[in-house]
Amino acid sequence: MITKLIFDMRKLHLALCACPLVLAVGCGGGSGSGGNDRDSGPQQTTLSVAVSDADSDTLSYQWRATAGTIDNRNAATTVWTLPAGPGLHFAYVLVSDGRGGYSERQYAVSTDALKINAPARTAVTYAPAPATKVTDAGVVLRLRATTPTALPFADAGAGAGNRSVYLSDMPVAVTVKGTGTVVFSGTTDAAGELNLPNLKDGSYTVNCATTSGGPLRSCGDLTVNATSSSVAPLEPSIGAGSNLRLYGHVALADGGVCGTRNDYFGIYASATVQLQQADGQAVTPARRVNRFGDYFIDAAVANNTPLKLRIQCGSDVHIADVLPGAGGFLSVSPLEVSHVTGNRRPAITRMIANGPDGNVRGREVLAEAGAISNTLPGFERFLTYKGTDTALSACMYYRAIGAVSGCNTQGGMENPITFDDWKKHHLFGTGKNPEPAATYINQRDLNLVRRMFATKVSDTQVAFYVCNNPGPEGRTQAEVNEVIDFGLASERRVACVAMEWSTAPGVQGGNTPFTKFLTFGPDGSLIPSVNLDGRGEKFMPGACIACHGGSKIGGRFPDRGNPSPFLGSRFLGFDTGNYLFSTVASLTEADQGKALRDLNELVQHTEGGPSSITATAKLINGWYASGGNQLDKAYVPTPWQAPADKAQFYREVIGTSCRTCHAALGSAEDRFDWDSQPNLFTGSTDPSNNMYRHVCGGTPELAVNGSMPNALASLDRLLDSSAPGIDALRARMKKYLGCSAPAEDPVYPRR
Repeated sequence: MITKLIFDMRKLHLALCACPLVLAVGCGGGSGSGGNDRDSGPQQTTLSVAVSDADSDTLSYQWRATAGTIDNRNAATTVWTLPAGPGLHFAYVLVSDGRGGYSERQYAVSTDALKINAPARTAVTYAPAPATKVTDAGVVLRLRATTPTALPFADAGAGAGNRSVYLSDMPVAVTVKGTGTVVFSGTTDAAGELNLPNLKDGSYTVNCATTSGGPLRSCGDLTVNATSSSVAPLEPSIGAGSNLRLYGHVALADGGVCGTRNDYFGIYASATVQLQQADGQAVTPARRVNRFGDYFIDAAVANNTPLKLRIQCGSDVHIADVLPGAGGFLSVSPLEVSHVTGNRRPAITRMIANGPDGNVRGREVLAEAGAISNTLPGFERFLTYKGTDTALSACMYYRAIGAVSGCNTQGGMENPITFDDWKKHHLFGTGKNPEPAATYINQRDLNLVRRMFATKVSDTQVAFYVCNNPGPEGRTQAEVNEVIDFGLASERRVACVAMEWSTAPGVQGGNTPFTKFLTFGPDGSLIPSVNLDGRGEKFMPGACIACHGGSKIGGRFPDRGNPSPFLGSRFLGFDTGNYLFSTVASLTEADQGKALRDLNELVQHTEGGPSSITATAKLINGWYASGGNQLDKAYVPTPWQAPADKAQFYREVIGTSCRTCHAALGSAEDRFDWDSQPNLFTGSTDPSNNMYRHVCGGTPELAVNGSMPNALASLDRLLDSSAPGIDALRARMKKYLGCSAPAEDPVYPRR
């Protein structure tokens, strides 16, 4: 696990010591004034950050907080006015040096001991219906644009190797094939990706220009139907007459990329490159380097005339020569021009918070030393397989399910419902329907104390909610019991996530239930983002569909128009083999067996019942095939039962780190229903093999390399070097996956 937040779990005060935190929540705001250092109210908290910069650059600071208000001053010290009400809350600082270097740090404080009641909120009637009539229903696909072939990198001191270059800032227009009717236009982002919202089934032509401002031309056809993958590759051919193909990599001196892409802070900064004539006149517009640090330019130029490349990283500018070869500039002979700046990122050495009395409050959220996830840097590495959302797309999703009445242009939510409003709609606490509940720690997933509740209001209305608290750092039963006790007391609550399966007017015909997600803060307010693993805030619904699947969405929820809230998502089964339980009476696994089976049967109901052939329904049937209320932890599907080491591989890898999420990905992505497809696990090391790329990496496809497991805690638990039997496990992984740990990206470090 990457984060370690220390609590004193024996005292109810604000000093924190010795418990890992793997989930934080945010509301995307917190930029207002928070008072000053002289204020003495109990909610006033002074935050300070210590930063060193090896290049003696002038540093800039930005602050955000998940709750309360924080003074977003450009200074190393600020004031955070903590929110009224209980819970665990998080502050963030982003430090930049003006030369492309960015560093972020997180801090957590509990307000439980302040005992200041949250203000009462006016009740809002919740009905799971779009606030605005859905007019844009269809599939949301994600285009991922790359060069037609991987390019060989060897410049700037790097070792030789091939990398696919993702094309950022590329204009794209999608037209109905045969008619030329434009249905969408936009520009690829820093990852070379573009979301195409609400496409109806049919055939389309994708038009693009590999250079910003260039003329659009056909870049291939796109077929959309119920089985479409959520990610469509786009490999545009080189423009007619373009005799120069120029590419390269821009890096900081410490190996980091120039700039940052941070949705929570709303910052998109990167190096830019521009092809120029010798006198400085522009040949192409300036183009952003992609998030991996790479770029690609094609242009029609004079065959033998030397050119320049202007490379800018923050305030640093470098002019590089672009020289023709013996035969001039030839499209069949691409040229590499890479550059390493002299700048290094600022280093945050300490972050600390103090209350009005000077006592330390809270603790930094730090990476756990030695975790394998530390070799996979970047906030986009985990829980982003389906893409990332923004504050605006999160609000638009909530609007589409009727949880808010509207959104402002920054994603601010209008008239949001509360947790109480949501529970009232689903009749929780009324005694009208059974409410199975269980308390446990999902140690192999997010390592959270989870208090799960569910109810079935009707055959077309099922609702679950789970309230989360930090899980244990160690493995002792005493610590497990202790953190569960704190969860039962609702102390240091981080968030409650609500999930419902219900109908909505105008969606899916109005009578077919579908799955929806909402997240509520410790005080019951609706919030749009969560931080599940210390890798920064990730917005709804992308933070959920990374695991719960989303066969009808790719990239992010549409942030314009009146989109359908139907995501094609599913609930997850309750896999007790990956849980930790208290030994206290009524909280043991055996004591909660009936409740957990009831929860699984409600999940199965949303899949069509026990006779359903969906992956999740079949998995739950297998768990309880022998009858009774105790899940069979030794369950192995028939295709995996022989030979013995294949069955053991299933139990140790698929069963612990893959199966529940992959079963939920849906029919459009059945290639990941690994329960029934052991033929995928060949141990192939072919870079074109889909399994090898996603699990092992090291291939030219940087966007998918080592992306599985897509949950940070799952990866760290799977590859924990101190775990018993790890050598034998690694041997089985090598045999069936082709590797025992994710490999580095070619040429340059992972980003």
